[in-house]
Amino acid sequence: MPRLPNTPTPQVLPGRLADWRRALSRHYKRLGHASRQSRFMVDLPDKALQIVADRARPDIVLGISAEGRTVGVLELFKGRDGHAEIGISVEDTFQGKGYGKALFLDGLAAASKLGVRTADLYFASENHGIRSLVHSAGGQTQQCGAECEAHIDIGHFTDGLVDTHDPGIPRPTRLHH
Repeated sequence: MPRLPNTPTPQVLPGRLADWRRALSRHYKRLGHASRQSRFMVDLPDKALQIVADRARPDIVLGISAEGRTVGVLELFKGRDGHAEIGISVEDTFQGKGYGKALFLDGLAAASKLGVRTADLYFASENHGIRSLVHSAGGQTQQCGAECEAHIDIGHFTDGLVDTHDPGIPRPTRLHH
């Protein structure tokens, strides 16, 4: 599953969890109504998106940049037993240009480097881009009404293109309450 030509390479967002939360908040609020619906399965207002960002505890956040800002993100939430949940979104004007595909490929590779063997994605049924990516990676999708749940076995997925200049994927410093 090759990248589209001239697609930027996703990078782990710099900083710690608090920095990631600020970046997620800015990104979420730049999503249009349809993109919010696709990502969160409901068109959340800015105030609710701020709450989602403030409560996020991802283990890694990959970002893809254009025009001097992060225009797409992939969040990885590592669970137990080698399992994770993945969330992905790309600003409206950058959709269809391979940014989501690049995030997806590198996200699966990063997940594998973190010891993740399986991952789930939850998305709105009309999000055909994510559905296509999941199927091209050998994943399975189940639809229940307007929502979909996808399962991917990362163990047999080998086409990820994570930045290998770093010896490993950096881990954030967790906030303690």
